[in-house]
Amino acid sequence: MLKNLMVVAAMALLAMQANAQVAKSTEAAKSARTSEIADAKNIVPLKVTIVFNEYDGEKKLSSLPYTLFVKADENSRFIGRVRMGVRVPIWTGGKDSAVQYQDIGSNLDCYAQAGEDGKYMLDLTLERSSIYPTSSGKEEFPAASKPDDQPHTPLIRTFRANLVLMLRDGQTTQNTIATDPLNGHIVKVEVTLNTVK
Repeated sequence: MLKNLMVVAAMALLAMQANAQVAKSTEAAKSARTSEIADAKNIVPLKVTIVFNEYDGEKKLSSLPYTLFVKADENSRFIGRVRMGVRVPIWTGGKDSAVQYQDIGSNLDCYAQAGEDGKYMLDLTLERSSIYPTSSGKEEFPAASKPDDQPHTPLIRTFRANLVLMLRDGQTTQNTIATDPLNGHIVKVEVTLNTVK
């Protein structure tokens, strides 16, 4: 009889320990879910629109818009990226008529962080390259043909900027203004921030 009591007591003790462990793991899972929900609430999705505008005096020549969707989150260093371009063949000449490829286009990186008073800090790295236009105004794009058909290698124009902006929801700023040293065209960068509802 004593043996039976001891077995029953041991089983009851094991059952209590198992219940305590289940309760602990359930509480830990609830706590983790609550933490995840709180973190998700702290993440603010943002839409950042970047427009490269080129002017000849007051006349607008081109407008190239790009949109990135990023998140303002204090816990991670999430960077939104856009890469858009083409690899252009450039003849290097020589005995073997060698060709090298140059990346031409736009590279944009954006990091966002929530600031004070409803503002967001945007850390932007922008790069844009293009084939330099000829005197006729058309872009000189080297076709992949025989080296004899290439009178010269193209000029490649490059614009680079690193910006740190503080913007509110719906705010637009025209931040960077640069002048092309060869033709005097002006490049202006316009940045708009919107929170995604």
